[in-house]
Parts: sequence; C-alpha cells; structure tokens
Amino acid sequence: MMQCKRSSSIRSSAAIIGSNDDLLTEFLIFFPAKSLIRFQLVSKQWHSVISSPSFRHLHSLHHCRRRAKSQPSFLLRGAASRFFICHPTVKRLVPFSFGFNKKVNILRSCNGLLLLECRKTNFGYKDYYIFNPTTLKFRNLWLRKAFVGLCLVFDPSRSPHYRVLCLVPCENSSSRLLVYDSETHKWKDSVESYTRRQKFCGGIYWNDDVYFYKSRHMSRCYSFKNEKICALDDPPLVIRSPGAMKYHIMESNGHLHSVSLYLKPINKYLYVYEMSDVDFSWCRKYRVDLNPISATFGGNIRLLGMIRGDREEDSILLFHVTGKIMVYRFVAEVFEVLVDFRSEGYFREGLLQFEFKNAHQFIESLAPV
Repeated sequence: MMQCKRSSSIRSSAAIIGSNDDLLTEFLIFFPAKSLIRFQLVSKQWHSVISSPSFRHLHSLHHCRRRAKSQPSFLLRGAASRFFICHPTVKRLVPFSFGFNKKVNILRSCNGLLLLECRKTNFGYKDYYIFNPTTLKFRNLWLRKAFVGLCLVFDPSRSPHYRVLCLVPCENSSSRLLVYDSETHKWKDSVESYTRRQKFCGGIYWNDDVYFYKSRHMSRCYSFKNEKICALDDPPLVIRSPGAMKYHIMESNGHLHSVSLYLKPINKYLYVYEMSDVDFSWCRKYRVDLNPISATFGGNIRLLGMIRGDREEDSILLFHVTGKIMVYRFVAEVFEVLVDFRSEGYFREGLLQFEFKNAHQFIESLAPV
C-alpha cells in the first residue's frame, strides 16, 4: 500500500513538471546538450521548450559558468581531412563528420561554435560558415572579400549573439575592420583602420578583446569597449635561437596563454606564459622538460592544446607522438598515454598525423547559429 502511494506521488510530481514550461526548463537546463537533442523527441512540448532561443541561451549561459568543472574535448583533423573528437578522459578517438560534401578547414573555435572554411575542390571557391558541432546546424557568412585576419567571437556570459571580425586590406596599404553580427546577420564597417597591412595568424578572443598575432612581428589588439585597434607586445621568446623556438597563443577557461617550444635535437623544453588581466603583461607560469617524453617515444613531439583548470592539478597539456595522444599534468609533472591508436586503420607508421593548427576545443552547446 505504501509502495503504491509512493509511485502515485512520483507520477504526480512528474506530471506537474511535464505540464509546466518553467519547471521543465529548470529541470532540463542541467542536462548536457547532446542529451537534450534526443529529449526533443519525447513530446511536442519538450521539443518546443528545448528548441526555443530563450532556453538555448539559458542552457549555454548555465554550462558556460560550470565549464571550469569539466574538461572540453578537442576536435582534431588528420590525414585526408578525417576528423576525430579527443576528450582528455576518454581512451579513444571518436570519428566526427560535418555532413558537408565539401573539404572542411576549421579556422577558429569559440565556446561551442566553429568558424569553417569550405570548398568543393582543392582550388574551388571558398565559403565561410558558422557551425555548431553539437547540433550540426550552420550558417553561411557570404564572405566574398579577401582578408588578412579573421576571428570568431562568442561569449554566452556577455551576449547570446556571436560576431565575426574580418580584417580587409585597402588600396592604400592599410586595413579596415568588418564585423558580422548574428543578431542582424549582416556585415558592417568599423571606423577604425591602421597602416602596415599584414597577414595575421587569425584572431583569439579573450577578456572582450580580440588579439591578432603575427609571428615575430608587431601584433594588434581590437577592443570592443573602445572600438579601436592598438599595437600589442609579442609574447616573450625565452631563447632566441633561429629555427629553434616557436610559440602558440591559446585561450582556455578564461585565461590567455603563450606556449613556447624549444625543440633542439639535444634539449627540448616548453614554457607556458599567462597574460595578466590587470596590466596585460606576460608572466611565466610553467616550465616543462620534454626530454623524457622525447627519449621514450622518439624525437617527434607536437603540441595539440592546453586545458587550464580552476585548480592547478586540473591543468594539462595535450601532446601528439607517433601513434599516441599524450597528457602532461603540470602539478604531478608526469606524462600519460591518453590514446593509443596504432591498431587503427588510419594510423601511419613514423608520421605525426595531427597538428596544433588543426586541433580545436570542442564544447557541447545548443547555441543557435
């Protein structure tokens, strides 16, 4: 008798939640994005709630604030444009398909959205898309201009809308800034321009600014607050030895890092610098000795990315050596094999199949495009 009353009470509570959109929203907002895509099939009401722009923004905002407690995946492009999802706690690479009948190149990722460059053939006309890898929805940006820098900007904690910044060369050797706003789905000119036209290595969004870096040359920073572009000091190069040092700029969990690699045949080191959000100076945070991993797995080492945790013990680097994806834990100072794919059909003996420029953070999101 008591069991029947308990079951009846549970069914009654479920019915109350299911019939109230506000309660249903409070319940569903805690689920991962991929689960919610399946939940849309439960009923017309659930589909209506989950597919609404207001719910998708609330869900993105909620999980953006909780993201530091979880670790993002990385979307890797290998040989023959094959894509894989690599998560720092999963021991295998999961194949991923964009569903395009085109050659896909990921230019930038930002809080769950991707900026894609696509074309049907190696020499075909290029199209540019905003793509959500969780929902597989996309939007054509109709970008038909030559550009020297491109960047995707999306921060759910600031706005439900994304922006795309495009540096376009002018006839007088200067450049001007075009901004695409997803609220209007239109491009507009910015009033700011600057001289010395250069080709920049993409753009990185951090702290509501966009950083356009050019290796070993003066870089630029665009401020949304002031709507201006200013000169920017380059990240430090610890050991100035031609051909031996290279650095990568990356954002993770609200922090901007410069990861510098010194890869001489005998000595191999890595330095991690972090930019201060107070005076915007670089300070050294980590030094990693790469010689042990080089001696164990051979001389070929490639950095794929960094995950900055809220706790020091949660901060890691992802490396690629032949046939393996490695994890380095800063606090423990240990290397671990995350994925061994030497038995997979796509493995190629003696080759490094993944590169830093083709490794992008993948965060589940319902954000509309």
